[in-house]
Amino acid sequence: MLDVFRRHATSWLIKVFFGVIVIVFVFWGGYSYREGGGTEVARVGDQVISVAEYDRTYNQLLEMYRRQFGGAISEEMLKQFNLRKQALDSLIDQHVVGRAARELGLGASDQEVQQRILEFAAFQTEGAFDRQRYNALLQQNRLTPETFERQVSEEIGREKVEEFVKRRAVVTEEEILADFRFTHQRIQLSCVSFDPKQVEGQVVVEESKLRAYHEQHQQKYRDPEKRQFSYVKFRLDEHLGQVSVSDEEIRQYYEENPDKYHQDAEVRARHILFSVREDAPDDEVAKAKSEAEKVLAEARKGADFAALAGKHSKDEGTAGNGGDLGFFGRERMVQPFSEAAFSMKPGEISDLVRSPYGFHIIKVEDVRPESTRTLDQVRVEIEAALKEEKGRDVAFRKVTDFSDVVYAQQDLDKTSKSMQREIVNIEAWFTANDRIPDLEGAPPDIMGKLFTLPEKALSDVIEVSDGFVLVQVRAVQAERTLPFESVKDRVEKDFREEEGRKLAQGKAAELLESARKSGSLAEVAASGKLEIRKTDFFSRRQPDKDLKLRGDGLSRVFRLQASQPFPEEPLTDISSRFVVCQLMGRLDPDADIEKERPMIVKRLLAQKENLAWRNWLDERRKQANIKIVKEL
Repeated sequence: MLDVFRRHATSWLIKVFFGVIVIVFVFWGGYSYREGGGTEVARVGDQVISVAEYDRTYNQLLEMYRRQFGGAISEEMLKQFNLRKQALDSLIDQHVVGRAARELGLGASDQEVQQRILEFAAFQTEGAFDRQRYNALLQQNRLTPETFERQVSEEIGREKVEEFVKRRAVVTEEEILADFRFTHQRIQLSCVSFDPKQVEGQVVVEESKLRAYHEQHQQKYRDPEKRQFSYVKFRLDEHLGQVSVSDEEIRQYYEENPDKYHQDAEVRARHILFSVREDAPDDEVAKAKSEAEKVLAEARKGADFAALAGKHSKDEGTAGNGGDLGFFGRERMVQPFSEAAFSMKPGEISDLVRSPYGFHIIKVEDVRPESTRTLDQVRVEIEAALKEEKGRDVAFRKVTDFSDVVYAQQDLDKTSKSMQREIVNIEAWFTANDRIPDLEGAPPDIMGKLFTLPEKALSDVIEVSDGFVLVQVRAVQAERTLPFESVKDRVEKDFREEEGRKLAQGKAAELLESARKSGSLAEVAASGKLEIRKTDFFSRRQPDKDLKLRGDGLSRVFRLQASQPFPEEPLTDISSRFVVCQLMGRLDPDADIEKERPMIVKRLLAQKENLAWRNWLDERRKQANIKIVKEL
């Protein structure tokens, strides 16, 4: 099949992100923990999800999150994201949908597969499909054309199934009107707020109460489990002298990695952002545009652009730096912004540019043209990279031999002495959230794994930035409750906060009950000499700024009716204040629904499509014979 693509294979070494199918063979932490027991993670019917397949998917997710968070991922974040479950669920879904595609007859034709491959930018040179590049990229990723084309075919089938399911989603006129009313209906409230911090001074503090609080909340005052470690490191630089790199290897590496030495055009620019949503009403758009035009006029008259950005820009990430975005490529920014920035010369200031974020004024500071470094320019760099790669292989063989002896003797210190390796005994105690010095580049979840080992146990070989290490747990200090005397100040602070909340909540509940009986919050507040505030009319889209109700609290006040103007209990705002309120009035929407209809339909349709897809997928998973073979 598709023989047109299967010629002139070379051995280029290029990592490819294939667009819809992300085939990234990132063997991150490739020398890390040893796999134990079995080659299967799960089964979906008669199809197997292998350990290798799962590891690739997990590492792809991990690498994605690492890029998203700048490489810094804590053990707590890993637990929160639950990447192991995400990876397995993703693979199970692929198998479930793939089976459905076959059952529904929604497979891909040869022509569809061919067209999809022709459209991949990664396989193109100057906008045209490049057969040599195609074969080289597959070879780099250890894929045959047959395997890759099958994967493309399966992905197209999955897309067809998803499209088939989502087509059943329909948005009705009633749903459009209900959404419009929900978003634009406005209410007015009278409110009295009780701030717990203002009543903390009224809390009576006695040592007996503090001790009782400490006893009842021991989990808040726990000293976590701590451990001491020893390790032996095999450094790359110890082995660089044992390896050499030939001119032919350098030339081949250069030819196999053209993208690595090619620099796309980049622009350095500053911008001033005037925020306004894409679906904002016309009056909001006009207001933002008018403000932007005034600032643009100042900039073009010679005013300091960085100062204008600091004063007017709503981009919190760059305003403090004069709107400086640094150098960026075309793909980093949204299309309207990139098109404007890359059409300008250094020193030029753009007209107003509208993007999904609002209006931008752009000033280009510098331009880096597209360029490719020559082999002579990068020869030293390539030689160093190849030496490091070879040195890493030597170091891995050495540490593997060493670890085999250690496991046989079960004594890191004895083995280190007999094999003349330096052992590092760290005196500091570490928690699971700490990082061990000298282990930079270790997997983000390394501490979690080390904390699963028993005392005196040895880790598997761990890859770090400058080599490999073998770690031993020297000592374990169990989790314990800190004695009252050592945390007395913390206990008192926590006690005052909790009791202050109880006092404030009690006062709010009393006021609400009195107001409900009286029928007037204003009268009861006046008799108690409490400050009451009457809001302007506000909507869910534009809540009252001073009231600071969000989420459930905001939803609850919009459910109030003239017959039931008080909530069942005091509300809590984002400042942790307790709020007693009374509905004073309600206004129907006065905006033009026709202006917002397209955006409402688009949003509701996307929600219903996603819900339909998720429900269908959940049902198919229930019907599938899914068996988890290996616990993650």
